[in-house]
Amino acid sequence: MTPPLITDFSRCVLSERHSMLLASDRELAQHMVAKLCREAIGHRSASLAWASGTKVQAVHAIFLLSVGAYAIALPRAAPDWLEENIIAEAGRIGNEVSKQHMIFQVAVSVLAALNLLCSVMLVLACRAVRSEAIAKIIQETWEDARSHSHFVAVLRESYRISMGLLAMVVVIYALLSRLTRLPHPFAFVIGWSPAFLPAWVLLQLVTFIRLMAALSMSQVEGFYSELESIGLANIDGRDFANVKSGHWLYLLRRHQQLLQDLKSMSMAISSTVLVFQNVVAGSSLLLLWVARACQLDAWASSGYVLLAFTMGCSGIFAMLPLAYITDLCQTRRFGRRSLLALADKYSGWPMEESVHCEYMRFMQHLNTSEAGIYIPTMGLVTRSSLSQVIMLYVKVLPLALALTLGWWRRG
Repeated sequence: MTPPLITDFSRCVLSERHSMLLASDRELAQHMVAKLCREAIGHRSASLAWASGTKVQAVHAIFLLSVGAYAIALPRAAPDWLEENIIAEAGRIGNEVSKQHMIFQVAVSVLAALNLLCSVMLVLACRAVRSEAIAKIIQETWEDARSHSHFVAVLRESYRISMGLLAMVVVIYALLSRLTRLPHPFAFVIGWSPAFLPAWVLLQLVTFIRLMAALSMSQVEGFYSELESIGLANIDGRDFANVKSGHWLYLLRRHQQLLQDLKSMSMAISSTVLVFQNVVAGSSLLLLWVARACQLDAWASSGYVLLAFTMGCSGIFAMLPLAYITDLCQTRRFGRRSLLALADKYSGWPMEESVHCEYMRFMQHLNTSEAGIYIPTMGLVTRSSLSQVIMLYVKVLPLALALTLGWWRRG
């Protein structure tokens, strides 16, 4: 009989060795993600904080906090160019100078808070990249050339879209500085520069979400191909000899493992996605508040409403890659691919009695188990739920524009 002391010692050694293996796997996963980014976008991968090393992440965090401190200090410093721009803007809109001061101070204070939230979001994204769930998926798919090239293509496309949208934001601000005819148009861009960094962080997170969705989608597509191969091996839908007893139970266990992997992925990215949605909502509310404060200028307030609508919709569209995963797992809509629809296709095929019993257990499992990406406060992310939110925004937009364009008696 083994002495208790030796048993406890061996357990401690095994536990420590397991922890070291997990830590090495997580470091390896981060290294692999960084390598994917370098392969996709080259030296520009350093601009993605969540895919970079500790030093680059520290630089990003310091920069975010510095911009937030600048946003708080700017109204208090009150340089001459800022005062002249605020006075000119108040005269153009029709507000009092004190009210215009208050609008700018509140706006940049909110931007400072958004910069802080963005730094928190980057920290959470870095932790997600090092999570055990993502490490497992990356290690399983790293040697697959097709999956590897797909991940690189997703990163490259997402980065190009993000850079284009950021350039568009800067151009819009530059055009506003010219159209408003302020005394210091370039200083207008400098005054609102704290908005650029949160915009870039949000666009970084869109790339992050798309990569995480591509990793999970590769697992679901792998199971879909395995389930589909059953039908490909049959002739005229009659020969079911390739499905032996125990095969459906094997697929049931594989699907259970898939559900566990999707759950782990959901837990890894849920906190990052929640902060991302809060930052998007905060930005949209800030733009709506500025539109309300500038209600005496119909076109300016309407422009801010449109920007708020665009910001809200962008947060919803960023979730679409996650919704595709859920739909591929369990959607029942006609014409869409899903594991549930594919498995149901075999219900009329001839089977032995024992195989048919296993198939019914498999179908019962598919019908009763929720599969996909789950985010707290949102539930399962599906295209139907996202479409409902988009339609709500579309219905509210005409009413908001009707108010801001002046279809009511202004005070």
